[in-house]
Amino acid sequence: MKERLETEAVNFQIRNDSSKQEVIGDEKLLTQVVINLINNAIDALCDSESKRIRLRVHDLPDSKIQLDVIDNGCGIDKELMDKIFVPFFTTKEQGSGIGLSLSRQIMRMHKGTIAVNTKPGKQTTFFLRF
Repeated sequence: MKERLETEAVNFQIRNDSSKQEVIGDEKLLTQVVINLINNAIDALCDSESKRIRLRVHDLPDSKIQLDVIDNGCGIDKELMDKIFVPFFTTKEQGSGIGLSLSRQIMRMHKGTIAVNTKPGKQTTFFLRF
């Protein structure tokens, strides 16, 4: 992802506040989820002057771990929130609409969840809980 982040002039930060050292799962599949979320975040930053994406890993009170992917892009319209995880739904001209749907399936396979919170025009956060 480094090349695309640099090309798009994105300030990319990773913060690990977790006491856990690992998540047990399929490395390739979980990496694909994170790559998809970062690519979506970069796409959402297209109109932002100060492009920023943060990854934050932290512990939850129920002994689970959470990875947040936070961008300061355009956000997701409220009327689209119910559709973004539907297979083949996309708002992108070049999109296939399978990224978030596949990401949710991968998280379910790992007994985890994916959720989103957005403030249109300000910030979007995707939460991966394991």
